[in-house]
Amino acid sequence: MDKIEKKSIGYSLLFYPVKWFYYLYYRKVIITGKAKIPVGQPIIFAANHQNALMDALAILMAANRPVVFLSRADIFTNKRIARILNFLRMMPVYRLRDGFDSMGKNQESFVHTARVLKSGTPLAILPEGVYSPKKRLLPLKKGICRIAFQTAETSGFTMNIFIVPIGIDYTAYQKAGTELVINYGDPIAISNYYADYQSNPQKTINSLRDQIARALKEVMIHTEDEGHYHLIHALAETALSSYLTQQKLSNNRYSRFQATQKLIALIGKGIESGTINIDAASRQTEAYQRQLNQYGLKDWLFELPLPNRLSVATEALLWLAGSPLFLYGLAINYLPYSLPGRVARKMKDKQFVSSVNFALGLILFPIWHLILLVICLISGMGAIASLMLLVSWVIGGIFAFYHARRFKKLSGKYRLWQLLRKQKSVYRQMAEERKKIIQTVLAQAISNENIKQQKENQ
Repeated sequence: MDKIEKKSIGYSLLFYPVKWFYYLYYRKVIITGKAKIPVGQPIIFAANHQNALMDALAILMAANRPVVFLSRADIFTNKRIARILNFLRMMPVYRLRDGFDSMGKNQESFVHTARVLKSGTPLAILPEGVYSPKKRLLPLKKGICRIAFQTAETSGFTMNIFIVPIGIDYTAYQKAGTELVINYGDPIAISNYYADYQSNPQKTINSLRDQIARALKEVMIHTEDEGHYHLIHALAETALSSYLTQQKLSNNRYSRFQATQKLIALIGKGIESGTINIDAASRQTEAYQRQLNQYGLKDWLFELPLPNRLSVATEALLWLAGSPLFLYGLAINYLPYSLPGRVARKMKDKQFVSSVNFALGLILFPIWHLILLVICLISGMGAIASLMLLVSWVIGGIFAFYHARRFKKLSGKYRLWQLLRKQKSVYRQMAEERKKIIQTVLAQAISNENIKQQKENQ
């Protein structure tokens, strides 16, 4: 604990391989708003929590420097595990549920947090306290506020601490090869609350907590209406591409993230005000989703030009042209690919699937490739030829992963083509249902813009 913020050769040796594998694990990582982070100031990162240990990695990789994480104290009870956690720059924070007597230990932790912040190393905490698969901010715990104020108190309130909100958004949080947005928000200066805290601590803690919650909702996808969560997201997903076109926005990952934020807010307002008929929207969405599931289709297929015999055949031939490299990469990497998946499928807590896949992949791929490399060297193959083979195993493995994903997309296009050939009336019915859903959402968007314009004119 006394050395947690200091440079460590072991930590550095671990950091760079993890970073390399992390940027292989995700197809694209988009980081925005990093210029908002105060330079040369004590910082506490506060992020939403959706994807177990991957959220901590998102904070660490976006910062691109050591970060000390605050975590619940009960995982530090075993001394050996505590040493490992300290090596990974994790510190315990004690809660009332850990026992009233243990709360006194927090004072020692606050001395450590003050020292860490003074050293220029950021702290990080996930203030929801628990993770959730939903794109919705859970009520925040007060711990982050207490940590900030009591850390400031150890310096006589001379330390100007900033809390920087971070919104983390995954296209598919359980899957590798997807895209990730890490969005920094405007920093919150804790010094603005010092005077109020000294006169009324509890009220000020609540006020700061509410401010952090508002700041987090601005940088993440948050669904206020939990009761209609699935309906709102189904409507938003279906109307997203049309909304981008309507608003003349580019169809990239960050634009889709921003547009989804706006759509969810618009749909929520529409449901609340009654301008979106919940019963009608639910019937349309359920009918459309039911047909998608029945025919094994995805909504994004309806955004593409209609497939025909020539387009499907051309894509199939292109896929077959890459199949030799796919089979080579799959055969060589089958063991480290398959084992994490088998372990993850047995897990009851699905929020840990991505964390398990990442951790096991980080361990298994290097070990497996090292074993193969040693076999090549022992068999008399030269060092240069063996290293070239090693490079081919890595490239082949990456190619095999994405080629398998391309096959799934090709299969979807084939199923849609078959539906067009054999049951064109069903396709037309689905397309009509989809059109009605989009019109419902876009009508709400236009109505909201008109109301906004009227208010501005007044």
